[in-house]
Amino acid sequence: MRIAVDAMGGDRAPDEIVRGALLYRSSGGPAELALVGRTKVLKPLLGGSHPGITLVEAADVVEMHEHPASALRRRSGTSIGVATRLVKEGAADAVVSAGNTGATVAAALLTLGRIKGIDRPALCGMLPTTTGRPACILDVGATADADARNLVEYAVMASRFMERVHGVERPTVGLLNVGEEEEKGDRLRQETHTRLKSARLNFYGNVEGRDVMRGVTDIAVCDGFTGNVLIKGLEGTVDVLRDSIRNDIFGGVLGKVAYLFASRGVRKMRGKLDYDPYASAPLLGVDGVAVVTHGRARANMMRWAIVVAERAVSGGLIQAIARSAEAAV
Repeated sequence: MRIAVDAMGGDRAPDEIVRGALLYRSSGGPAELALVGRTKVLKPLLGGSHPGITLVEAADVVEMHEHPASALRRRSGTSIGVATRLVKEGAADAVVSAGNTGATVAAALLTLGRIKGIDRPALCGMLPTTTGRPACILDVGATADADARNLVEYAVMASRFMERVHGVERPTVGLLNVGEEEEKGDRLRQETHTRLKSARLNFYGNVEGRDVMRGVTDIAVCDGFTGNVLIKGLEGTVDVLRDSIRNDIFGGVLGKVAYLFASRGVRKMRGKLDYDPYASAPLLGVDGVAVVTHGRARANMMRWAIVVAERAVSGGLIQAIARSAEAAV
């Protein structure tokens, strides 16, 4: 297995991206990695040759402020464009990027195309929950507008993703809504609820925003606009809690003394709030594994992004989604 890594994409690229690749390999990751970017910049960061890691030249990069599709069409040598073409040409089995999300989505759509039977792609958002296993929110920004058919497709794809990548048997599906009752929500939510009830899924019913991190369901389905607002709000809340614990509760001399007594519980809570292992997920619906992670990703999050890509390939995620889509047509 070979995974192409966009080494120039992300707020902390290329340093943290290269560190993440090295961390993946040193921790026993079996996949070979192709770091795509400016080789003159990447070579010194590697600090010598490393078995299982090769460099692929890409002289350009899509910056965070650029219009993704326009940049990709105008310039063929961007790191995300070259990395995605490696997958299309069979030289890599997956692509991973912490760069411009729109560029990753555009490159996947333009280069890999959609899976037959899938109308629109969707981005997974993953969050830790109080149950100890992650929850998947879909869609979190690939498609702002969606109809009821799209939302059912999202539920199917997310079910296959949770099974194949996170090992969840018969994952439960919730429809994100403004109330638990079946009649709640606008026309889109009501029609989607009816369709999900008759779909061959483990449908729980409506869930509210507060239910996501409680782990009431394994999957929360919504349109991309709603999902993007929700997941960024939840991630911001987690960040505020972590900063408050570190600075307000355990800051200063007395705080450091208090930490000696509370350290075990704090470590346990910090572990629950750690979303490094869950922050990365494939763009579902495209005909190839394309994993998107946070633009602010550091080495450990990047390592986990590569792990997700590896699991998606070895678990046959794309083939499983394709079979489900074909059965639904």
